[in-house]
Amino acid sequence: MLFNQNGRLFDPQQTGKIICKEIKRQAPIYDVSYEDFEGVNGSREMNASFRPFELVLTFDIFYKNEYDKELILTELYQIVFPGAQYYVTHELSPGKRFKVNPTNFELIEEENDYSTIEVTFSAPNACSESLTSTLSEFDLADEWQFSQNLESADYGYEFDVSRFQVFNAGDFAIDPRENELNITLQGESLGNATIFNRTTGDRFIYYPEFSTNLGQTVTLDRVYPKLNGVNRGIDTNLGLITLAPGINEIEIQNVANVKSLWDFRYLYK
Repeated sequence: MLFNQNGRLFDPQQTGKIICKEIKRQAPIYDVSYEDFEGVNGSREMNASFRPFELVLTFDIFYKNEYDKELILTELYQIVFPGAQYYVTHELSPGKRFKVNPTNFELIEEENDYSTIEVTFSAPNACSESLTSTLSEFDLADEWQFSQNLESADYGYEFDVSRFQVFNAGDFAIDPRENELNITLQGESLGNATIFNRTTGDRFIYYPEFSTNLGQTVTLDRVYPKLNGVNRGIDTNLGLITLAPGINEIEIQNVANVKSLWDFRYLYK
């Protein structure tokens, strides 16, 4: 069990007085809206999306007396309700993390020396995400798990060629308007440096010259194009690069001695 609250990582069970004994994750909720037309059989699907689901953790707390109980409950209130969204990782899915908001805190059993508490969280993003990003060290035993769609092929996320494949092992597309995606582009360009995703049709163009030999690097930090960390959206076609689930065929044009890095997290149902 691991909580990540604003970058602070901790296990609420570390004192031994708070123990998580059960974890329940609600199944994905697929919401579809339809429109009916007179004289037409059935309904036509108009919009569809995944909705937030619930994650329920059941804790036992152990105490010596009513005063000790009150202190532990106060500690648990502070842990569960920090006043902002945070991430929860649990041992049933050790390679994934869930962004959550607490929605319910209920004492379901009380005895002289212990109580059982059920805490319900909502996962507003309707997905979990890989615990580490694609540029982390790959360690299946530590940070990844077998249900994360990882394949035996040696997919990398640092490239020094102009045509390559970026593998998105998640169930969802990576859209920088909603998700973390950082692309770093280095090399020598006389202008119109282009990143083209042949799979999705997305195209990003950086119009001015740039030279990594002169200390210049272009980055796409989610939706923000930057040169050496300074926003330069005015010098681009305002295009975005998204990544479809599975293999994305990428081509980089008008850049010599090219090197690119692709950093993101996989998203799962």
